[in-house]
Amino acid sequence: IHSVHSLNIKIIAMTHTDLNTSATPTANENLTPEQVVLNYADYLNQQDIPKIISLYHPSAEIIPDQLSSLQGRDAIISFYHDPFGAISIDGKLQIKSIDRYADCAIVRCEEPAKVTDVGTGQISQHYFRELFVLKKYGHQWLIQYYMFSENDDQA
Repeated sequence: IHSVHSLNIKIIAMTHTDLNTSATPTANENLTPEQVVLNYADYLNQQDIPKIISLYHPSAEIIPDQLSSLQGRDAIISFYHDPFGAISIDGKLQIKSIDRYADCAIVRCEEPAKVTDVGTGQISQHYFRELFVLKKYGHQWLIQYYMFSENDDQA
């Protein structure tokens, strides 16, 4: 979703300290991998960085299309914080497959979306393909790896 080149969604002033919690919130306990991914989509649409971050393991990695990989919550916070103000995304995440094992799950999604440049109001059609690898830590499924690409020819 970041490869729209300047993903930006409005954010209230927050510091990295406000967003980076050392403990993973227990609000995510007992959610299925599917619920974690659907919550991710909801939180992304709400532009709620603290809730997005709560779904990631502290050592998680994002592997974005045509950008360098990012590892750890501080880097992931910047990944969402930096663009949330330039664009808004109106899309519906569609889960295409789920492969679940004892303590690992792979969730593949696609998302046709309208992306609005907040500065100009220009709307463009995009098509995102996303892959989530979740691992179970105690009673919580958390995102360990998140990879996405964009194929606007499908939009």
